[in-house]
Amino acid sequence: MLPTTIASLIGLSGSVTAACLFLPQVWSSHKTKQTQQIAWTSIFIGLLNAVFWTTYGLLKHDPFIYVTNILCFSGAFLLLLLKKRHG
Repeated sequence: MLPTTIASLIGLSGSVTAACLFLPQVWSSHKTKQTQQIAWTSIFIGLLNAVFWTTYGLLKHDPFIYVTNILCFSGAFLLLLLKKRHG
């Protein structure tokens, strides 16, 4: 079994990379004002996924899970707003 410090570092690394998942698409969509290539279904699945994982993390009292997924929800929500604005 890994020492707690190493396990926490791995968990934090996973959380940071997951939280950054939507950032490239949000940035690109904002910069180009083009969102036609983004499927509505993908956005809704991203939002729903973040809601489920955030709820699970809150129930388990695990900030690695719920903070990460609040950030993922924010990214998916920004994509939703950009998609609504730019089509």
